[in-house]
Amino acid sequence: MSDTVDKALEMAGLQRDNIDGLIATFLPGTFDGNIALHFYTSQLAQYLGIRPRFLDYVDFGGASALAMLYRAEKAIASGDADNVLLIVGGKASPVRERKVTADSIDRAYKGITLTPFDEYFRTYEDMNPVTDYALVAKRHSHLFGTSDEQRAEIAVKQRFNASGNPSAIYKERIEVKDVISSRIVSDPLRLLEIVYPVDGFHVFVVGKSGGKSNLRPLRIKHFGEAHWPDMPPELPDIVSTPAIESARGARQMLDKIDCFQLYDSFTITVLLQLEDVGLTEKGKGGKFAEEVDFTYQGEIPINTGGGSLNVGQPAYMSGGVILEEALIQLNRMGEGRQVKDVNQVLINGIGGWNRAHSTTMILGE
Repeated sequence: MSDTVDKALEMAGLQRDNIDGLIATFLPGTFDGNIALHFYTSQLAQYLGIRPRFLDYVDFGGASALAMLYRAEKAIASGDADNVLLIVGGKASPVRERKVTADSIDRAYKGITLTPFDEYFRTYEDMNPVTDYALVAKRHSHLFGTSDEQRAEIAVKQRFNASGNPSAIYKERIEVKDVISSRIVSDPLRLLEIVYPVDGFHVFVVGKSGGKSNLRPLRIKHFGEAHWPDMPPELPDIVSTPAIESARGARQMLDKIDCFQLYDSFTITVLLQLEDVGLTEKGKGGKFAEEVDFTYQGEIPINTGGGSLNVGQPAYMSGGVILEEALIQLNRMGEGRQVKDVNQVLINGIGGWNRAHSTTMILGE
C-alpha cells in the first residue's frame, strides 16, 4: 500500500505532507487478514505519516471507488481539503486460503454474521457472491432466453482487450468454446466468467487544478448513486441492479460517451449493466453481447483494459480497476488498447452484499 501511495504521489507531483484528506474502504478480512480494524482511517493515516483534516470511509464494496472520488471532489470544492488520497484494495489471500469469499466470510470465522436475517434465508452452503450471481444468470436465461454462449461473448471480447494491457494477468485470447468448456463453478457460471481475487491496491490522488501533475485535468461531469437495501428474497426480481436509478441522469449523455467501464465481477454483472445503464433494453443484454463489437477497436468500447476478469480483483472490489482504466484512456496512456479520441468515459460500479449499491460517473475534461 505504501509503495502504491508513493507512485501515485509521484504522478501527482506531491509529497505526503501535501495530503490533507483521506478516504478509504474496507471489507472484513481483506485488508491485512484481520476481520476488523479499530478506527481504520486513523490507522491508515498514522501508518502513512499524514495528518488529514478531512477523513471519510465508504463501505459500498465495488461501488466504493467512484463514491470516494465524488466525495473527494466535493470536499475540495467546499474547502475541506486541498489534496485527498483515495485507497482501494487490500490483501484478499487470507480469506481465499480459507476457501471462502468476502461475501461468505461467516463460513470461516466464528461469531460473524453478514445480515440480521441469515438464519432465515442463508440456509444452504453458499459461495456468495458466486452462487448469488449464478442464480441471477439462471433467472435471466429463464426470463429472456439468454444463452451461455451470449455471456461467454463478454469474456471473449474483454480478453481481446486484455491482450493489449501489460497489467493484465490473463492475456491469451480465447473463443466462446473455451469459455463454455471451462468447468462449471456454480451453475451456470463457468470458470472463465468469474473474477479472480488478488492482493493489491489502487491509490488515487484528487487535488485542485493547477498542480504539478502532467496528467490531463479532469472533472466529474455526472454522478449518480443508488442503494437497494432489501435482502434478495424481498426484491421484486433479481435481474436488475440499482444502476437503473444511479444511471438515470446519464442516459441522455450516452451518445457522447467515448468508452464505458462497467463493473465486471462476472459476465452476468456486465450483462445486467448493459441493460440497466441504458445501452440496451432489459432482457436484450445477451443479444447486445453477441452482436455488438465492444472491444477497444469496436463501435462501443467497453472494459478496454480487459476488466477485472483479466486484471484481477484486488480485495474483492473491482471499482479501482475500472476507475484506473478510465483515467488511462482519458490520458491517452492505453498503449496496446487505446481508444481513439477519448474525452468522456462512463464508469459504473456495483457493490455491496448482493448488488445493494450502484454508482455511475461520467469523467471528462
